[in-house]
This record gives sequence, structure tokens and C-alpha cells, in this order.
Amino acid sequence: MTNVILLKNASIPSDPYDIKFSNSNKYKPNFVPLLTHRHKDKSQTLSFLISDEFLNNIPIFIITSQRAVEMFKESTYKILKSVGFKDVRGGDEAGNGSKLADLIKQDTIGRENIPMVFFTGVIRKDIIPRKLIDSGYNNFQEFILYQTGDRLDIIDNFKKVIHGLDKDKDNDDVWIVFFSPQGTKEIVNYLIDRDGNSNQKNWKIASIGPTTRDYLKDFDLSPHVIAPKPDPEALFETIFQYDKTYAL
Repeated sequence: MTNVILLKNASIPSDPYDIKFSNSNKYKPNFVPLLTHRHKDKSQTLSFLISDEFLNNIPIFIITSQRAVEMFKESTYKILKSVGFKDVRGGDEAGNGSKLADLIKQDTIGRENIPMVFFTGVIRKDIIPRKLIDSGYNNFQEFILYQTGDRLDIIDNFKKVIHGLDKDKDNDDVWIVFFSPQGTKEIVNYLIDRDGNSNQKNWKIASIGPTTRDYLKDFDLSPHVIAPKPDPEALFETIFQYDKTYAL
């Protein structure tokens, strides 16, 4: 089996990338966690979720980050469940922030003054806020649920995975998948330093999108493939087709 190193925190309770690659019986996924996620202020979040403002005056809230979803656990989940949130929109129809903003605008034509809150992290793209506010959604507000930081053991964990793969004498092919620039600088430097080393495996690099591709190119690391969509199916198919095309 070809090893695939996924430079991301494994999702809880199960990770769709792990499932997709493992079920193929062709690839063995290995995770290298990059980031730490923690509540910015858990008590403030709980207070807001049970407030009259949120329960009775905000008919729309937006969650785009999986980490934001994970902040809604147990006590917060029970609160939302008890008040009966059932109208969930977006999903496959909203593959990115721009599409989601367009979907919201389409669903609220003539109601641009409707209150809505965007649950997000400290670090986030401004596509949704900018697009909605520029379109006259003046009752749009953001609520920061979590903050993100780089782990201190990133390169150590990466080396542990690499050393584990070194024991696999049957297959020197290794895919390294970059999902985002954040938290990857030490790994990029490691790959650059290993360039030309006769003992290195056959590195192949995959990027989850054009932003990460451009980041890698700044370090003269050109991805072999770029997933056309940021999802497990698109990434798997792109890698599989590359391997199928260039198989010896």
C-alpha cells in the first residue's frame, strides 16, 4: 500500500479522509496534527447561546468551520437540540464561503435586515462577512468560538511518521498532503533539506487547493496534484489517477 501523510488534525469522532483512503485498500493514511483548538471563552459562549438575544432574536446562524462545530459539544449541543434547530442549509450546495454567502443572499431576498450571527474562530477568511455586509446585511455579527495555534511538536510528530515509513521496504512511494499553509513551515523546511538525499523516499506532494499550492511554490515545492474540490473524494480521485497514470 502507498502511504499518505495527511497534514491535518484527525476529525472527531471519525475522519472522512481516513475513511476514504483506508477503504480503498490501496493507501494507508497517516495523520500529523498541526494545530491546537480551544474555546476562546466557554462561559461566554454558553451565556450567549441561552440568551434571549440568540434564542428569540437571531433566526439565522452560520457555522462553516468543523472546529466551530466541535465547540458545540454536550452542554451546548443539548441547548440547541432542546430549542429545536432543524432547518440546516448549505452542505453540498455551499462548497466554499463565497457560494454559501450567495446561498444566504438567495434565501433572504428582501430581508437584508434579518439578524444573523457567524460562529467562527480567531483566524478566518473574511469572504462571508465582506460579501454579506457589502450587500447590505447590517444586522450581521460575528461570534468568536475558538482560537487556533500551532502545536509545539509538529516536526517531531512528522519525523516519527517518516521514521515509521522508513521500515516499510516494500513501497517507497509517499504522498504528503497539504491542507493549509498554517503549521507547515517546519515540514516544508524539512522537505527542502531532504531534497537530493539518496535515502529519501519518493515524495509526492498533493495540495488541497490553489492557495496552498501557491504557498508551496513560494518555497519551490510544486505539488504533483491539486484537488479540484476540498473534499475526500476529490483528493482521493486526484491522487489515484496520478498514480494510475504514472505507475511504472
